[in-house]
Amino acid sequence: MIIPYKYILKKTAAFVAVLYGAITLNFILPRLIPGDPAETVYSTIIREGGGSVSPRYLHQLAAEYGISNAPMYVQYYNYLVDLAHGNLGISVAFFPEPVSYILYHALPWTLLLVISSIAISFFVGNRMGRYAGIHRNSIKDLSMDMFAMFMASFPAFVLAFIVLDIFALDIKLFPIGGAYSIYVNPGFNIPFIISVIYHAVLPVLTIILTSLGGWELGMRNNIIPNINSDFISYSENLGFKKYQVNQIAYRNAILPNLTGFAMSVGLSVSGVIIEESIFSYPGVGLYMITAIDDLDYPLIQGIFLMVIIAVLVGNFIVDILYGFFDPRIRQESE
Repeated sequence: MIIPYKYILKKTAAFVAVLYGAITLNFILPRLIPGDPAETVYSTIIREGGGSVSPRYLHQLAAEYGISNAPMYVQYYNYLVDLAHGNLGISVAFFPEPVSYILYHALPWTLLLVISSIAISFFVGNRMGRYAGIHRNSIKDLSMDMFAMFMASFPAFVLAFIVLDIFALDIKLFPIGGAYSIYVNPGFNIPFIISVIYHAVLPVLTIILTSLGGWELGMRNNIIPNINSDFISYSENLGFKKYQVNQIAYRNAILPNLTGFAMSVGLSVSGVIIEESIFSYPGVGLYMITAIDDLDYPLIQGIFLMVIIAVLVGNFIVDILYGFFDPRIRQESE
């Protein structure tokens, strides 16, 4: 296989440029939120501790939090230096926990929901779209399309409340919230793993149902032109069997959905905020809501940065794979 060095170099340069722009936006956007995080911190201290706080202590506290009245370019420079050293700051809402510590413990729970649900919905949705496209205009095709369009347009938070009300409150088949039972010891043991899976069923089911329709419709629309293309007719004339021809069309039609899969993994990290709050799941989304309420700049920036990197890395990997498997894309960029 020919390694497209020039293509990889161009994509790498574009990746670095976009990443730098995203990091800059990540610095600017939280500061556009109305309010002053310093006032939030000070008022919390006075409310919980009572009395007054000396200006010296407030200045020291502001330094610990990274709150500064310095010019914006100075704050930006300090932000880049800290980022280069892996320092994401100290959380305002969860003082004195570092942001990196919070993300380290919250990210695995979010990834468990995102990766498992997206992987299942991607596989099932593409298979449904393949079947619907091959048997287009049939009753089964129309039924699948109606179901897919309905679920794709159904609000995720409404479905989350419905699922929670039916299966957790009425039937009491699944727990109301949490990531695992308080009666098991966290660790790599069978009771803990079973408890984690048991608690993840409802949020994972919600994400699967709301994302399934997009994959089904996308695959159906992609595979129909491939089935009607000249190379499929040529393959049939060569004596290929029907399932072999359909498999060839499916492999070509799934390429656009691979890009969507890479993007959805990163975007779903931020997209599960509502689901995690409804199911009281201790993922990134739950911390994101608290960070916005408390104007926790460091935590907001840390979560945004994590989502940005996930999306960009996913797209970068797919772009590189496209260069290997589809010579047309590589030639167009050279």
